[in-house]
Formats: sequence, C-alpha cells, structure tokens
Amino acid sequence: MLATAFGDSGNPLFSNPPKCFLHHQASFITDFFVKANPSIKSGEDFNFFMTPDIDSKYSGAVTGAGDLFGMFKDTPQARALMNYLTTPAAQAIWVKRGGALSPDKKVSEYPDKISSDSAKALTAAKIFRFDASDLMPEAMNAAFWKGILDYTNDPTKLDSILTSLDKVQADSYKK
Repeated sequence: MLATAFGDSGNPLFSNPPKCFLHHQASFITDFFVKANPSIKSGEDFNFFMTPDIDSKYSGAVTGAGDLFGMFKDTPQARALMNYLTTPAAQAIWVKRGGALSPDKKVSEYPDKISSDSAKALTAAKIFRFDASDLMPEAMNAAFWKGILDYTNDPTKLDSILTSLDKVQADSYKK
C-alpha cells in the first residue's frame, strides 16, 4: 500500500477476485479507474454512495474540494477570460472531459452517470464544506499525509506520530 501510486489505489477493486470492495476518494478518481482499466463501465462495474448522515441537523451536507482561477494582471483580455471561465459553456467543456464537476446547475452534460450523479449531489447540497486537507496550512497538510503513511507503516508509533502532528499544528496555526 505504501508503494502504490495515488491514481492506482483503486485498481484492486477491479481485479478478479476483487482485493477490496470500497474506496474512499473524491469524484475525480473515476477518471483514473477507467484509464487504468479500459474494459470497465462507469455505473455498471463501479459506483458511489454519499456518506450517510451522522447527525440529521447536517443532512444534505457535502464535503469537497475546488479549483480556483486567479488573475495576476488586470487587463481587458484577462477579465474577459475570467468572465468566460465562469460561464456554463466553459464549465461544460471542462466537465465533458471527465474527472471534474461544476457547481453551476446549468451544466448538465457529463461523460457518465457517476459524474452526473456526483454533480447533482454537489448542486443540491444544503451545506458545502471544503475537505479538511484543503483548508490546512501547507505544513500541516504535508505532516498529516506523512503521519497517515507513517501510521500505516508502523501502527505502534501512533503516540509519536500524534506528538509530531501536535508540534506542526502549533507552528502552523500561530497567529
């Protein structure tokens, strides 16, 4: 597991017999699935489900990530590009390629049922929150992922891993 490339992590789902049955990942992972396993079909050989609600007051909540556009020089051309990139027409080009969703409800042409259903879950969300790793300062994010790998490699070192994470947290969240 420690030597498996991120994009290959779901491939055991498709071995015969399967070597795993569930894979927790963002919606873009399906693009990796079909590129590595060309014979599989989205919605037939794999699908997804939303994490069940733990507390009904958060019913309809979705956790996700996002891509941002940045304009570094304010010119009429740059403004025109920024305006275009936020239109349903531009978003449709992006999502048709697979591995991406749009928060715009006017975008509806997705390459497969899973992408379409994922987009519906996103646009119907009553609450949207960014994934914790997307909100962490970079040093904390890197330490968090390293800690997960270190724990996977040697679970007996949990206390020292958590102590290390606490130190990074104290430095990363200083005001």
